[in-house]
Amino acid sequence: MGFILDIFSLAVYIPFLQVDEEDISRNAAHLKKYSWFQALLHDQTCRELIIYDPDVRRVIGRFKTEKLHKKRYNLRCESKLLQALQHAM
Repeated sequence: MGFILDIFSLAVYIPFLQVDEEDISRNAAHLKKYSWFQALLHDQTCRELIIYDPDVRRVIGRFKTEKLHKKRYNLRCESKLLQALQHAM
């Protein structure tokens, strides 16, 4: 019985974990305000990964835009994106 409840609760949360192009575009627009993201966009390899790599784009889409102005969260996002870029290379 517990297994069935676990499956059901997972099925309820899965739609919230998925990211769409709207989330990615919105977050990318917010990220363009930060110098660290601008520097990544100026690097041709990183730029192509940010634009075309689905895993990197998924990481960008998961960021919470309402928290990006907070220094600690911004640093965490930078770190996560750098890790995703490193993994994609």
